[in-house]
This record gives sequence, C-alpha cells and structure tokens, in this order.
Amino acid sequence: MNNSYMIGIWAAIMAGIVFNVGLLIQKIALTKTNKLEKLLPQLIRNPLWIMGFILQFFMGSPLNMLAQIKIGPALIPGLMTTGLLVLTYGAVRFTGESFRFSDFVGVVLVILSVAFIGLSGLNLDLKSSLQENPVILWRLILMSTAIIALSVICHFAQKKFENTRSYIRIVNSGLLLSLSNLWLGILLIHCSLVFNGQATALNVILLVISSAMVIAGSMLGILETQRALLIGEVSKLIPMQYAPVQIIPVVSFYWAFMQKSPTKFALPLVGVGIFFVLVGALLLARYQNFEVKTTI
Repeated sequence: MNNSYMIGIWAAIMAGIVFNVGLLIQKIALTKTNKLEKLLPQLIRNPLWIMGFILQFFMGSPLNMLAQIKIGPALIPGLMTTGLLVLTYGAVRFTGESFRFSDFVGVVLVILSVAFIGLSGLNLDLKSSLQENPVILWRLILMSTAIIALSVICHFAQKKFENTRSYIRIVNSGLLLSLSNLWLGILLIHCSLVFNGQATALNVILLVISSAMVIAGSMLGILETQRALLIGEVSKLIPMQYAPVQIIPVVSFYWAFMQKSPTKFALPLVGVGIFFVLVGALLLARYQNFEVKTTI
C-alpha cells in the first residue's frame, strides 16, 4: 500500500472526525434555539452554530478534497464513519441523549460496514477513467438525476409522515451530500485544467455544472441535516445518514464509473458492508426521542 493511498485514508478518517465534531457543536446550538421562531435566521446569528459550520467547511472540506485526490470517491464516505465514535460520546456527554444497547449495536454495525467496504480495496483514478471512457460522464448525469428525484420524493414524504419526519429528512440529507461527493472529483479535475490553461469550452461548462452540483448538494444537505437534528437525536440520525452516503458511492463505482472489482472478494465484502449499514440504520431508527416542531 503506497504512501499516497495511506495519506488519502487518513485524510478521510480525519475529515470524518472533524465533520462529526462540527455536527455535535451544531446540535448543542440547536438545543438552545427558540422552537417557536424560524430556525435559519437563529442559526446564522448563533456563534456556536457558526463555529461548528466553520469547522466542517474550513477543516473538514480540505481534508475531504485531499482524500478525493488520493483515493477517489468510493471509499471516503465509509472511512469518514469513524467520526461516529466521537459523535456518540459527545451526544451522550453534552446533550444528554440516551444510548441503548440496540443503539450501540447499530453504531458498531455502521462502523463495521466501513471495515468491510475498506477491505474491498475499491479505488478509482477518476481522471484516467473519464479520459478512457467519456460515456461515464453521461452515466454520472443519469445517476445524479435519479438521486435528485429521490430527494424530491423525500421532500414531499416528510410533509406527509410526521412521525418519521426526522428519518426522512436525514436520508434526504444523505442523498444530497452524496450528490455533492459524486461531483467533487469532476470539479477538482476541471478546476485543475482551467487554472493550468489547458481547458476547452467543454471543460469550462463541466466546471460550472460540477460547481453547482457540489455547492447545491452541500448546502441543501447541511440545511436538511439541521432540520432533522432539530427534532431528533444526533447520535441516532447521523449514523442513519451514512446509509445513502455509503451505498451511493459503491453503486457509482460499479455502474456510473464502470469499474471492475479489484479482487474476487471485493463484491462480497461490499455486500456485507451494505447489509451492515442498513441493519445498523434500522436498529438506530427503532427508538427516537422527538422534540417539538418548528419552522425553518
């Protein structure tokens, strides 16, 4: 295993820790909001929430980008789940959330899913793949369209099913963040071409499209996460968020990016990892303490 690959792995793990600490800080800020007033204006004026936001974007995002460059998008979401250990401890310690044995098993299964998908050895040289097979870009657009359609369904579903609103919103946030992660690699490639003076008109167009996807996916995903955290428990919801965040990159690896398994054991390991993350999410969804509703 070369040094570049190890740097990517550690960057993804540290990004996960930083992102989850930022989420914990944001949840603490959310507990101090006025539930009868609109949420977003309160968050923008809340220094504690802004601190968590800055931690995610100005520390977590550069680490995430470094991981994208070193190992590609397939492994990153799984490796970032290691930050759940910090999140779980902090949620129990600082926000008073309960944590049952089934919740513990759920988090462990989500983290184990990381290990299995990591052992699969999925790795992607995105730039070379796009150069060798341009049809990948069209597949990526189709997959993105499907993700957006699922997000729209979630948006309307959360309005209808109030008892499971936090679950639907956290799944929706996972879809939106996955969309951002899918296009981040494309953004980095075309950004490099533009700044090196090697870009064509098509490269500029793709840079604009990928920038829009990354920014919109990230911002909407963050907003939807806050909506979910306001009415649910961070220690339960964030592990559930990793179900779509972890599954979508694996699907993109095999379908959108048209990659083959690096070994004969890769696909079974990925299958076990996906099974674990789904079972873990279901266990975490069994019990949830909901808070009063608010507007956003």
